[in-house]
Amino acid sequence: MTPLLQKLFFSAALSLSPWLQAAGPLAIQAEIEALNLQKMAGILVQQNDQLLYEQYFNGSSANELHDIRSASKSVTSLLFGIALQQQLFTSEQDLVLPLFADYQPLLFANKAKTAMTFFQLLSMTNPLECNDWTDYSAGNEERMYLQADWLSFVLYLPERGHAPWEKAPADQPYGRDFAYCTAGVFLTGAAIERKTKMKLSDYAQQQLFTPLGIKEVSWPYSPKGLTQGGGGLRIKAADLLKLGQLMLNKGQWQGKSLVSADWVKKSFTAYSEAMPEMHADYGLTWWIFTYQVNGNAVQAYAAAGNYLFVIPAFNATVVTTSSAYNTKYMHQQIHQLMQNVILPALSARSV
Repeated sequence: MTPLLQKLFFSAALSLSPWLQAAGPLAIQAEIEALNLQKMAGILVQQNDQLLYEQYFNGSSANELHDIRSASKSVTSLLFGIALQQQLFTSEQDLVLPLFADYQPLLFANKAKTAMTFFQLLSMTNPLECNDWTDYSAGNEERMYLQADWLSFVLYLPERGHAPWEKAPADQPYGRDFAYCTAGVFLTGAAIERKTKMKLSDYAQQQLFTPLGIKEVSWPYSPKGLTQGGGGLRIKAADLLKLGQLMLNKGQWQGKSLVSADWVKKSFTAYSEAMPEMHADYGLTWWIFTYQVNGNAVQAYAAAGNYLFVIPAFNATVVTTSSAYNTKYMHQQIHQLMQNVILPALSARSV
C-alpha cells in the first residue's frame, strides 16, 4: 500500500470508529472504550514533557477550537497573575471598587462590598449574592447575559446572606463560604482591561498566548464590548495543554517566567471547601481534587468546564474536551476517566 493510500485508509477508519487506538506509548484505549463516554471531543495526556496520548472523537479534530467553558476563568486568573508581576496591581488583596468609580454610588452599598478584593472574586468567596449553582440567585450568570451592561449587573448586586440551616462562613472549613460566581471573574477581567488600557483578549494574546506559541483563539464579549473572562474561550486542545505545562513548570516557559511561581502556588492553595462530596477544594479559579490511586492520595489541580488537569505528583498534564454541556454526566464521566484510567496509568509509569 502506498503512503497516500495508507493515509486515506487511516482517515476513513478513524471517521468510522472514534475509539481506535491512538498513537503513543500510553496503552489506555481499551479502558477508555469500556467507559462508554458520551459526547467526548478529545483526550490528551502528557507526562515528563512527552505527549503520551492524543485522540479526538465524534468528528472533532486537533485543529478545532473547543469551547472550554468555565476553564476560561483560570486563564483570566493567570492574566491577573501576569498583571501583578508587571506591578499593575499591588496584590490580589487590592480593593475592587476603586477601579470602578464611574459606577458609584452603588446600588446596595455595604461595608462588605466596599472591602471586596480580587482574592475574593478569584477564590469564589466574595460577599456578593452571586451563585451560578442556584437558579434563584440574583447574581446567577444567566441573568447577567440578559442585560446590556454586565458591569452594572455585578457591581449592583446585594450582599449575600445565609439561610438559618446553613453554616456561617466562620464555621466552614478554611473559614470561608464558597459560592460559584462567574460574574465576579468577569469583573476581574474588566479590572485588568482598565489597568492595562487594552482588551483582556489582546492582553492575553500579547502576554500569554504568543509567548506560548498559541496563534488562534476566540473570546466572547459583552454587549458593551468587554471580554468575557468568565467563560466561553475557544482554544485548541493541544494549546490548552500548554497552559497546563506552564502551571506545572511554576510559570516558566522555555526559560522565561511568564507568571511568577508565587502566583502558581497561590492558585493551587485551597481557600474554601467547594464540593465536600467530591473531596474538592478551591484555590484561585483552580479546583483541587484528591483522588485515591493505588492507596495513595493524589492531588490534581483543574481548570474546569472542559478540563485541564495539572498533576505535579506524576509530572503530568491532561486535557479533556466534551460537548456534553449542562448534563448531569459530563463532569462525572471525566472524573471516572481520571480515577479509573488515566491516573492509574500515569502512576504505573511513575514507579
